[in-house]
Amino acid sequence: MSELPGSSASKSLRGSPETDERSLLFLFSALMFRMGLALATFEQVRPFSIQLSDYCFFLSALLFLSRPKSRLLEAKGSGVLPAGLLILSGALLSLGSASSLNGAIGPLTRLFILFGLFAPLGVIHSKNIRKNVLFLIGGISLNCAIALLQAWAFPGIVAALLINPVTPDMSYMGRFQGLASHPNVLGLSAALGVLIAVGLLSSEGSRHIRWRLVFTALICTLAGLLSGSRTFLVPVIPGLIVLTLSQKLRGRAVARALAALVILWGALTYLAPTVLSEYAERLGLTGLEFSPDYGRLVTAALAVEEISQKPILGWGVDHFGEAGMMLIPEIAEVVGAHLTFLQYWYAAGLLGATGFLALFGIPAMRMLRRSKESLSINSRNALSLGLGVYVLLFVVSNLHPILYNRFLYVPVFMFAGFAAHLRGSVEARLPARQCLPATRPA
Repeated sequence: MSELPGSSASKSLRGSPETDERSLLFLFSALMFRMGLALATFEQVRPFSIQLSDYCFFLSALLFLSRPKSRLLEAKGSGVLPAGLLILSGALLSLGSASSLNGAIGPLTRLFILFGLFAPLGVIHSKNIRKNVLFLIGGISLNCAIALLQAWAFPGIVAALLINPVTPDMSYMGRFQGLASHPNVLGLSAALGVLIAVGLLSSEGSRHIRWRLVFTALICTLAGLLSGSRTFLVPVIPGLIVLTLSQKLRGRAVARALAALVILWGALTYLAPTVLSEYAERLGLTGLEFSPDYGRLVTAALAVEEISQKPILGWGVDHFGEAGMMLIPEIAEVVGAHLTFLQYWYAAGLLGATGFLALFGIPAMRMLRRSKESLSINSRNALSLGLGVYVLLFVVSNLHPILYNRFLYVPVFMFAGFAAHLRGSVEARLPARQCLPATRPA
């Protein structure tokens, strides 16, 4: 029997104007979120002193307010929100130790925006993980390309694009940072770009797209070398190992990845032999005799000693980023501990430190559990990439003090939300008797 035009079933198929409007708002919110992902490393472009990517994230959050509750329920259990709550609770409790409440308002606001606003946003818009990852790697490779142009073809390109930069350009030292806030940040984000390109390459069937991914990995690798960041290679290796083990790559995929690496190395040797030799020379300086390495060890030890004085409440969020601060005479700079975990513990106390570890640990454990369930190949590959990204970003967080940088935290939120969405879809496919809790007979 056909439905009458005015029946409820017919209306549900067409959708009400209010539902259509909310769906369009959500789609536009998702687009703005992805634009924010693409611009996450453009930290030196700050119209009105606000990072460009944050405008996209704020607009995405504003548009999302049309259906916040139902969307949050779809992605419950990501582990990101409890971790963020721990960090924010530690930051609030640390106000008792703060030297200045006025000085604490700025860091506290930035933490709330990151973990109270952007974290739920990343979880909500994580379902279409492929689009998110493509926007993320697209933005990273564009920033890397800007660094290449500055080094080889257009030295003034960065100066022309900067808006209210927070740090000076260091290209005069032979270290390039593109539009990131520091050469190390460009190097670490380039490492993330290389890992994502390899992860997509191993599961991509289209030859045309595979060549694009190889080209992207080449651009990111060259920019990582030009950044002069000796830690560029450090996080890539464990990330690739986890990606390979979790994907259980077949022979063809392994051969494809090895061929890409051979092509990449040959291109680097041909296109930039000087860059390779300079980077190798910088790597050769690594050791206790090299003042930056010695300084990292000393500042970390000093930070641990300072934390031991106030291990529960911390020193206050107005001192965020100051753990282990000391002058390194050889480079005439005052630097702090490079371990982000110690920075969170120093400022936000034990709750802040616990929340920071939970931010990585809880979602990673849940992704491991999801990967053992019956999933499609695409979902399983996305989880494998997520695990590799988590390992890489956790290593990155202990190589440079990453306090608020979007390129590190938003991908963490995004992959955690994707695992939560998978959990919801798996439960939806289970029989009713497996989904409903057992009840006692009357």
